[in-house]
Amino acid sequence: MASKTRIVAISEFMTNVKRKEFIILTFLLPLILVMSMVIPLFFMQTVSYEKETLGVVDETNIVFPILKERYNDYIIKEIASTNEARQLLENNEISSYIVIPSDFLKIGKSSYYSKVQLSSFSSANINLERILSDIVIESLLEDKGVSNEIINKVKNPIEMERITVTKKGEEVETPFSFVGNYLLPLFLFMSIMNAGGYLLNGIIEEKENKVVEVLLSTISPNELLSGKILGLGGLGIVQVGIWISGIVIITSFLKIPLVSLEKGILIMVFFVLGYLFYSSVFAMIGSISTSTRDSQQISAVVSFLVFIPLLLFFGIVQNPNMAFIRLFGMIPPFIPTIMMMRILLS
Repeated sequence: MASKTRIVAISEFMTNVKRKEFIILTFLLPLILVMSMVIPLFFMQTVSYEKETLGVVDETNIVFPILKERYNDYIIKEIASTNEARQLLENNEISSYIVIPSDFLKIGKSSYYSKVQLSSFSSANINLERILSDIVIESLLEDKGVSNEIINKVKNPIEMERITVTKKGEEVETPFSFVGNYLLPLFLFMSIMNAGGYLLNGIIEEKENKVVEVLLSTISPNELLSGKILGLGGLGIVQVGIWISGIVIITSFLKIPLVSLEKGILIMVFFVLGYLFYSSVFAMIGSISTSTRDSQQISAVVSFLVFIPLLLFFGIVQNPNMAFIRLFGMIPPFIPTIMMMRILLS
């Protein structure tokens, strides 16, 4: 590395690593993302302790005791009639009630009443339907003289273990890791955009303050831009190193699977290549822009292009090797992100 390029790189690194924005983004952003996952879990746990009351009008005289034993999402209360249940609901003494007709064990039809529409995807609704379905299945099979062992097998017929065969012929379990497959590429590209933003703003400020004319009298444009790119690249690596260290500590504590060393090396290769690509783009934007406003408008388009592949995350999860994803991964702005996610999922 030429001495002038090295001086510029060290200067850029030391100047930006002390910036309040860098320190806040490095330590506060992961905290915000962690809190965005922890807070919903906390509220879900809190809600589970603040159980509401579900009234049960059981005309079979069979379902209620089983439901009370198995269903833990609500406090179960037996009610003698539908009229009484409706009155309790209107007086807000119960949050909802379910009517089990006398022929329920034969036809499997029941009615659920509440003032608030219960989502079909809520865990409470799914658990209620599952338990009622199990009760009907058990009753029908017991009437046919089927043993309890077979009944339990009918209710839980399969258990699938997902195994990936590696290139070396090894078999490894492959649990899905949202942290590794989604947050890791997101962190890496936020670091790229952060370093790219520093590069862009630095070039614009030097042009507006006429500092660049003084610099170019003692250093060539190639040395100046190379030094800036290398210095901010080191800044990005430090930032990513801090984030990855935090992720490794958290995932190790929670026993969440992360990536192998081989995949980690490939991901870092694409991170470096992605940084070099986007930093060159930001340097070009800074060179042709005459003001901060102009550069921000153009860089907004580039920033949007960076995150487009993340919008395809669930499609990549389903099949990372589909033709569309592979073709999309050949377009330069999308290559780093697409390849990171394909490496993680392949």
